[in-house]
Amino acid sequence: MDNRLEEFRTYLVDLERSPSTVDSYIRSVEAYFKRFDEVSKENMMEFKQWQLEKWKPKTAALRCVAMNVYCDFIGRPQCKVKNIRVHNRTTLENVITIEEYKYFLDCLKADGNEKLYYMIKFMAGTGCRASELVSLEKKCLKTGEQSLWSKGKVRRILIPCGLIKESRHYFMKVESHYLFPNRYGQQMTPRGVYQQTKKYGRRYGIREEVLHPHSFRHMFAVQFLEKNKNLALLADLMGHENINTTAIYLRLSTEEQKKQIDKTVNW
Repeated sequence: MDNRLEEFRTYLVDLERSPSTVDSYIRSVEAYFKRFDEVSKENMMEFKQWQLEKWKPKTAALRCVAMNVYCDFIGRPQCKVKNIRVHNRTTLENVITIEEYKYFLDCLKADGNEKLYYMIKFMAGTGCRASELVSLEKKCLKTGEQSLWSKGKVRRILIPCGLIKESRHYFMKVESHYLFPNRYGQQMTPRGVYQQTKKYGRRYGIREEVLHPHSFRHMFAVQFLEKNKNLALLADLMGHENINTTAIYLRLSTEEQKKQIDKTVNW
């Protein structure tokens, strides 16, 4: 089975799937074979139901997509199951507030944790994903931008001039061509970014639901639209192909919607 998984990994790489997607698909196949001995339509249908009972719909849907790709890989497309339809969000929840963000930075600065301090500032100041953050190289400090292969396309990350000036003294001490290398000077993993955010956020009492790297990407979008209403520009900065994806940042959260309806409905 190990050999087959490595072959599947190579297959996914050839399909130009991202490293995080490859790892996710491999974990899904491993989960399948812990429960089933072979790939069959009956087993795939049972796997789908099992995933829906065990995980949230989005996670279950991703795992079924992974197994459908695996069915194609082994030449058994007849075993594939219908994809799980997941209702798209109409509101944006669990975004770190500007007050929480500033408090987080103040705590990190007080503790002398410059690395995580600037990791968070770069995510919140550029809207980059954790997978993009770990790929940023020192050359972007000279040009103010870096082009990366992300989500199946080339995406340009723009670095604000003020952030470059503020962080220059820190990066002079970093002995790697990456901005945020691991302890060995090599490229850090997105999981490492998540773990550091979670660890120190908990230590400082930040809300658990906003302790993930994507929260700073969301905050970037929310803050950008408060100061600049150019939705098309934000879509470009976020790397969204469809402006409707970006439009979610114009909508109120569920909590804010409740406040508005309580204030408005008096009949």
